[in-house]
Amino acid sequence: MSDIYKLSEIWIEKSNVANTKIVEKSLDSTQLSTDEVLLKVDSFGFSANNITYAVFGDKMGYWGFFPADDNWGIVPMWGFATVLKSHHGEVKVGEKVFGYLPMASHLVITAGKISPTHFFDVSEKRKSISPVYDNYVRCATDPGYQVDREAWQLNYRPLFMTSFVLDDFVGEGLVAAKQPIKQVILTSASSKTAYGAAHLLMKHKQQRGLSYQVIGLTSVSNQAFTQDLDCYDQVLSYDDIAQLGKDKVSWVLDFAGNKSLLLDLQQQFADNLNKLVLIGSTDVDAQQDKPEGHLDSEFFFAPSQVKKRTGEWGHAGFAERYAKAWQSFALHMNAKVAVAEYSGAKAIEALYHTGLKNKLNNLEINVLKF
Repeated sequence: MSDIYKLSEIWIEKSNVANTKIVEKSLDSTQLSTDEVLLKVDSFGFSANNITYAVFGDKMGYWGFFPADDNWGIVPMWGFATVLKSHHGEVKVGEKVFGYLPMASHLVITAGKISPTHFFDVSEKRKSISPVYDNYVRCATDPGYQVDREAWQLNYRPLFMTSFVLDDFVGEGLVAAKQPIKQVILTSASSKTAYGAAHLLMKHKQQRGLSYQVIGLTSVSNQAFTQDLDCYDQVLSYDDIAQLGKDKVSWVLDFAGNKSLLLDLQQQFADNLNKLVLIGSTDVDAQQDKPEGHLDSEFFFAPSQVKKRTGEWGHAGFAERYAKAWQSFALHMNAKVAVAEYSGAKAIEALYHTGLKNKLNNLEINVLKF
């Protein structure tokens, strides 16, 4: 087998995320340093979440994972990879891992913090915002891995991880609230992270001893699809927010990033808006709109909640709880969406631009391969 590998990468201009280019490189695997491992990217998922990584690349540090150069970056993805070459004695050629990968065909990492279930990229060049993103899970010992459900894991696992810890965070807050919360409202309700969280919020109502309503807000065009997901008590279009009333004590979980909408909701509920939590920015166009007004909000950073619960439950306890929640959600969603496959750098680049236009098909989960 040749020691020279051909690599493909898709670069995004940091100052203009609509500008992309495909970059081809060669890598000589004999030049790997001690503890370095060459991963071949087998497949990865793609959703509005990856658009958030690009739009907030500078603000949230997402460009630091897989540096390209000063002006260009590589968008992170979640996916499966196989070890092609290893200069670390505890990482074997041929083993399959799941983790954070570049929009590229290959990745070189420096393996460290090895355990039977995972290892980390400890490379100094990787400027990471959380160790959660540096963790590569070994599929052979992963309780959440199912070989026949890889497409689902690619698309939902990273998003559902946010859904899982967001539900945990919200549940803790609702139980502790001084006055009963009557509504939990999720914007961009058709997005995968939103309806994953909604599914869990619905599922856990009774065991929390609470009686809140889970309400989704989405565009008119996505309203029927979102209602058919059966993850919400009610789904309304953005034009119908007046139906939410103004007297019910509410939480708003924002996945859209539309400040105008949030200002309207804040004004509508006034003192009855108990908490406004910012999670994502699926509405790319709205990022150009800068209306005046202050949002009384807080940002939810999923890795912080993961770290908190891992510390309390242990890695095994966290993995078991997550796997149980994931299996429930996967069963619920089994017949509701189809798999769409994209192959080659040009097809992947084109799908990225579709995502930038907020035109991804909600009825499909995407599997991408170089």
